[in-house]
Amino acid sequence: MKNIKLSLWALLSSFLILSTTSCETNDEPDPDGGDEDWSGYVVGLRATEGDASADYIVAVDDLMSGVITSEGQGIEQSGWSYYTAVGDNYLSIGYTLNECIGYQVDAGELYLNSKFVFERIDCVGHLDGDSFLAIGAPWGGGSYDCQLQVVDAGDVAITKTVTHPIYESYFYVDSLDEEVRLNAWPTSTYLAGDKLYVSFYPLHGTSWETPLVDKAYVTVYSYPEMQYIKTFEDDRTSPIGYYGGQPSLVSTENGDIYTISSSSYFAGFTHVSQPSGILRIKRGDTEFDQDYFFNVEEDHGHKIHNAVYAGGGKAIARISDPENDTSRDVQWAGFGNYDVMEIAVIDLEARTLTRVTDIPVHAGQYQTPYLVEDGKVYMSIRQNETGKAYVYRIDPETATAERGAEIDGIELQGIFKHN
Repeated sequence: MKNIKLSLWALLSSFLILSTTSCETNDEPDPDGGDEDWSGYVVGLRATEGDASADYIVAVDDLMSGVITSEGQGIEQSGWSYYTAVGDNYLSIGYTLNECIGYQVDAGELYLNSKFVFERIDCVGHLDGDSFLAIGAPWGGGSYDCQLQVVDAGDVAITKTVTHPIYESYFYVDSLDEEVRLNAWPTSTYLAGDKLYVSFYPLHGTSWETPLVDKAYVTVYSYPEMQYIKTFEDDRTSPIGYYGGQPSLVSTENGDIYTISSSSYFAGFTHVSQPSGILRIKRGDTEFDQDYFFNVEEDHGHKIHNAVYAGGGKAIARISDPENDTSRDVQWAGFGNYDVMEIAVIDLEARTLTRVTDIPVHAGQYQTPYLVEDGKVYMSIRQNETGKAYVYRIDPETATAERGAEIDGIELQGIFKHN
């Protein structure tokens, strides 16, 4: 808990400064460099954690053998960075330093493209072309607007900003004999044609209390205008997603969206009242599908925390045992302090859950990264018990996994294929 509290306060203090600018760098690739057909991987490596945490962005040839290390390679980042990629543009988003730094690869070597400073970035999601959405959430009350920022990944610059609350109505709760307004905290985004979907949960901006947990919420904006259309809700499960940019909206080949609600103290919730489960939004709709609800907790005895779509109606998910998730004594346990997470294959249509027993019970992490390649899913898995971390490659068709490269550090915070 100490590390979590320190990291939260570090993030809070860092996200209250600076204005948006962009800058150019002189770090250019060598046009006569080596093999331009390099097709390896780019990873965000958390080498150490705590007050002296160190992150690196590293290009590696293989995820399934050897050791992934920053020793003698990679580019150091500010501690507690997040990572995203659009095409072959790789971006490091500072957690304690408000810089977004873009990298590209030439002949297997990373080079700095450009960067910009920002006020807040708390949730990201892919848009169209080379753009992604970066949402800055309202910290600590006062302002309840969010900054919806369109970022050009190639130019590494914010090209559009719309300031608007995620929820146009207000959440109020009674605290110490006064009404307290809650923030609507963004958790995941998904662009479907001319509609931008943003999931969120009610959160007290200073105490991190979550007193309203009896509904799932999604807000829809028009795109590219990013004008507020509506917010819709469902009382069959809890709010969708949670703090830290965990993937909680997944879309299938036919364009349907499935939403992930953890209803978990492990995810930082301070109250739990509904079962953990999955809802569906049919393609193009702005309401939840009332004919679909996958009650993961009651039907299969697990809570589902986050997931990635692997194809063929199946998703790979991080899950936990509800019997261990019983009180605020374990609040934030899913962020790395405890071995409480398991991996499962979720069949979204059949509403089944199959544990991947080849992967041990392990620690969770902020912004869980998944890589889907050739029908397989790659994940970073760390055990507190052993102090070891590895890449695992998961086959969703057989619910099996193969252990790959050892991670020389804490975990991978980003895993991307370079094409």
